[in-house]
Amino acid sequence: MSTEQDSFNKLLSETIVWEILASVADAVITVDENHRVVYCNKAAEQMFGHSCSEMLGRDVSPLIPPPHHELHKDYVNRYIHTGVARVIGRSRECSGQRRDGSTFPVEISYSVSRTEGRLYFTAVIRDISERKQMEREIRFNEKLADIGKAVAHVVHEIRKPLMLIGGFARQVEGCDALRNDEKDRRKLNIVLKEVKRLETLLSGISLLTRPPSSSRKVVVSVNLILNEILDLLQPMLQNRKIEVVTRMSEESMNILGDPDQLKQVFLNLLQNSIDAMKGVGQIRISSCPSEGKARIVIQDDGPGIPEDLRQKVFDPFFTTKPEGTGLGLAISFNIIKDHDGSLSIESSSSQGTAFVVELPLDNR
Repeated sequence: MSTEQDSFNKLLSETIVWEILASVADAVITVDENHRVVYCNKAAEQMFGHSCSEMLGRDVSPLIPPPHHELHKDYVNRYIHTGVARVIGRSRECSGQRRDGSTFPVEISYSVSRTEGRLYFTAVIRDISERKQMEREIRFNEKLADIGKAVAHVVHEIRKPLMLIGGFARQVEGCDALRNDEKDRRKLNIVLKEVKRLETLLSGISLLTRPPSSSRKVVVSVNLILNEILDLLQPMLQNRKIEVVTRMSEESMNILGDPDQLKQVFLNLLQNSIDAMKGVGQIRISSCPSEGKARIVIQDDGPGIPEDLRQKVFDPFFTTKPEGTGLGLAISFNIIKDHDGSLSIESSSSQGTAFVVELPLDNR
């Protein structure tokens, strides 16, 4: 009787453990010595986009973006041969890879167990995308605060002499003496071009640090704004092999917003997509209601943004363009935040880049 009771207690204990693992919010994945998945829970399915039947018995590498999956194999093999733990028993941040190829930040803690003479490695994985987003917003606000302290003085001190330089240069440009002097006219054009660039930079800084109260918010249709932007883009796309595909919601999706600022946001995002494709490719624009918000996605099939740069694209003054100021996306992020919305980015080398804008719907 005692033996039967012990067997029952063991079975009950194992059942409870499996039920707990199946129900936890974090993903739980166990691999054997050959790096093959022997267990995964529902959270792992939802997190990575693979069903358990697809993962079980197969190499865990598809869940780990390159080049990290080779490092993960090295960790397992090193522990098997040396018994020395470097990541086991600790938490670390790295990246996971979904079925569609997109990556996302995760926090992983590892453990190892020995059953019937074999080693099994278990990872408890937490999606920390929201935490990273909050950290980016904190860094953004800190940078914005630092800029705001100096911007008013700097703009005032630079703009006045810059206007004088530009004004005098434009007067000189119209002089008869320069009409036949190509070399001097070229130099003067450089001056005018640089004045214009600096004026644009100052305007961008002013807009970046403008207080939210300066927004002029009215009830406006998201689809109406997007259609107006598409009309503005037509001349820009005439000499490029870029196809624009739209999938707009049939609902009007009204929001409370500043039409001019929102147009600037969508123009900035579309300009980034156009630049990324270098004249050839497809841009897909979609809009739909989602959980009380208007969700707008602008996706290109360009080369994507490297993972190490993805977290920096909304930082003020960060740019990969030789002629860029690094303010377009920072301004866009600030405008959407002022509208109580969110602006995020999804990118992979296989599917290009998608900018996702979500704005609260106005149900009045």
